[in-house]
Order: sequence, then C-alpha cells, then structure tokens
Amino acid sequence: MKNEKSKPNETPSSTGFWLWGLGAVAMGVLGGVCILFWYTPRSYKPVRPENTEQASVYLTHELGPELFSQIQRNKPFELIVSQSGLNDIIGRWDWPQQFGEMSFSDPHVIFSSPSILLMGTLTYEGVSSVVSITALPVMNPDGTININIQSVRLGMVPVTTLVTKLAQKAFDENQIRFDGDLKAAETVGAIIRNEPFDPVFWFPDYWMRVSKLSIEPGSVKLGFLPEES
Repeated sequence: MKNEKSKPNETPSSTGFWLWGLGAVAMGVLGGVCILFWYTPRSYKPVRPENTEQASVYLTHELGPELFSQIQRNKPFELIVSQSGLNDIIGRWDWPQQFGEMSFSDPHVIFSSPSILLMGTLTYEGVSSVVSITALPVMNPDGTININIQSVRLGMVPVTTLVTKLAQKAFDENQIRFDGDLKAAETVGAIIRNEPFDPVFWFPDYWMRVSKLSIEPGSVKLGFLPEES
C-alpha cells in the first residue's frame, strides 16, 4: 500500500493573501511605468509669455532687423540665434498644435554643443508626457544638412521608433498645412525620416542657402549664402 502525501490545505485567507500580493506587485510595476512616462526633466522650462498676442521683442528688435538687413545686401553673412530669444519667439506661437490624434505644445529648445534638445508636451489619446528629442545636426560635404536625431524619449522611456511612426503618420495626414509649399513639406519630411535635406529657404524677394552651422551653449551660429532663384 502506497503512502500518500497529504496536500496542504489552502484556506480562503491564504488564497486572498497571494492575490493581494500579486495585485500589490502589479500596481507597483504599473506605478513605476507611469513614473517613467510622466517624468519631467528639470531642464524643461518652457517660456509662457503673459501676452502671447504681442510679438517677441527679440524678433522685432534684434533678430528680424539683422536678418533682413543682411539679406538685402545679397552677400554672405553669419547670424547668431540665441536660445533664450528663440524660446521667447516660439513660446508666442499658437499652442497646442494638433496633428490628427496627436498634439504638441509648450516647446522648449536647448542649445548645448554639439547637440540640440527639443522638449515639449506630447498628448496622444488624452495622455500627456514630456517628449525629449536629442539631435546632433551636421553639415554634409555636399552642402545638405542632416538633423541627425539621436533619441526620442517620453519621460524617461526611449520611444524613438514609435514617435517616428506617429510623426510620419501625422505628416502624411496633414499635408494641407503646408499650403502647397513643396520645399517646406520636403524639409519636414526629411527631418522626420532622419534624412539630409537641401537647406535653401525663401525670404521675401530672396533665396538663401545655409552654408554653415555650429552650435554653442546657449546659441546657434548660421552662415548664409545668396542662392539663385
């Protein structure tokens, strides 16, 4: 006759204990994931002007006059754009910008040699998180520029592939926003795909080519050449 080992009795209280334990672990993991996604970098300090209808003084009294004065000379020139000034300009734009199911708001740019960090609040299907895009722009020997995106993070979570797909989808579905400006559409599309683009831009009555690009802490220096139309 075989000896049969008796099975330990599982009481309702012991079962409830294990269920409670598993639930606590699951909630802990979920909470950790939420913390990672909702993490806000200390450096994220978007400019929120009190009167967004008033034009940026940096744009109207410094950057704009210098840019158009140099352009009208129709000669090569350099232009320095400050980080604080640029953030004041973009802080006055109409935010949030909606792209299908995704919206972007409260941008903040940081120039830190040799990189550019763009941060903002990304909202998708009602859930918001701070997106951080790190790029290492380079001027190629053939004169094209590659923004060279290195990483995209939501909070602390790397999501480069996911955000790239969402951005491409939003770009494809919102071509009307470019209002027939094929050059602008090509440039934005190349940036999303992390491809080089020809840095030729139109200003009133003039075409200009970006010929130099260097990033320093707090500013970016751009070189321009007149371009035949």
